[in-house]
Amino acid sequence: MFIRIFIYKIKELSRKYWLVGWNFIFPLVLATAFFLGFGNLIKEDPDTFQTLEVGYVNELDESAGFDQVLEELSEENDEGTTVLSLHTYSSKDDAVKAMNNGDIKGFYLESEDGIETIIVSNGYDSTIMNEIVREYDNYTDVITQIAKDHPEKVADAIDAITSENSFISEHNFGNETSQYIQYFYALLAMTSLFSSWISTNMLEGICANMSEQGKRVECAPTPKFMSITAGLLAGVLLQIVSNIIVVIYIQYILGINLGVPMGTMILLCTIGSALGISTGTLMGSVIRNPRLLVTVPLFFTMTCSFFSGLMWGQIKQIIQYNCPIINKINPAALLTNAMYVRSTYGATAEFHQDITIMCLMIAGCIIVASIFLRRRKYVSL
Repeated sequence: MFIRIFIYKIKELSRKYWLVGWNFIFPLVLATAFFLGFGNLIKEDPDTFQTLEVGYVNELDESAGFDQVLEELSEENDEGTTVLSLHTYSSKDDAVKAMNNGDIKGFYLESEDGIETIIVSNGYDSTIMNEIVREYDNYTDVITQIAKDHPEKVADAIDAITSENSFISEHNFGNETSQYIQYFYALLAMTSLFSSWISTNMLEGICANMSEQGKRVECAPTPKFMSITAGLLAGVLLQIVSNIIVVIYIQYILGINLGVPMGTMILLCTIGSALGISTGTLMGSVIRNPRLLVTVPLFFTMTCSFFSGLMWGQIKQIIQYNCPIINKINPAALLTNAMYVRSTYGATAEFHQDITIMCLMIAGCIIVASIFLRRRKYVSL
């Protein structure tokens, strides 16, 4: 019986034109508008790290080890990022000529006097190049000091540094996230909360005091809990499909890299869909006016979306600075922040904290809604 109700609920919801329009078509239209507005700013974000074209000139008779470091930084790391693109020159004049022609941003000159960094002008590129030399000098000083004080431990020190690979991780820039990508995260959060309409509409067709259909459902021998659960799962499934369509459209058709692995994105979309359904269920269990069942979920969704940065990208940062608790109770802000943290920093403690809070919200909404729904009694049907 549960499977039968579940299938019929999917058919019933999928035939509602407002559901197809708002939950499936509107997000695609809004994503297209965002792309036309600042899509190129994301694809060609000036803040995004670009592989540095650098040169290297060795005036020593033999290698001192710095060239090996540069070769390692020229290899692609686990994040798919290459820090340097190395060009080797036989003389300083050749490197200067290449730099003047724009082939390289600068070059390293290794001689008896040490390592010299030669650049066109100070800036972001020069900072990175100088930082590489600084870290290399630090490691060299450590090894030299160990060789002086405890020569028998030099091999162990070199092995420790090599195994930790800390030099490379220090300059592992990871995934760069454009400031404009948060609008697409907020769009996905809004789409997830749109599912609150699904649950309020479903409860309207189940509760006897809201519709004629609800009277028939109340009189049916099927347990009410089974009907509600099947309807909620059907709504979550439809919303997950809607979110995945939007993600595929943004990432593969519009060509905007969201920066989150597809498996993680589907997980976040599932949690967001469940969060929207659960909040809508809570609203439907409390509100009995049919008109409010439309306006309240809409007001709730758009308010949460506004404070998550959908209309004004800086609003979430302002709230975080002045009243951070709002971002911790705003479901749209939690989902947006989880996507941003995962794309920028990885699966950190903050990422797991956001997921935990959203799961607690889902459980809390369902528990409170079930209490209200179980207490409904009718004199007659």
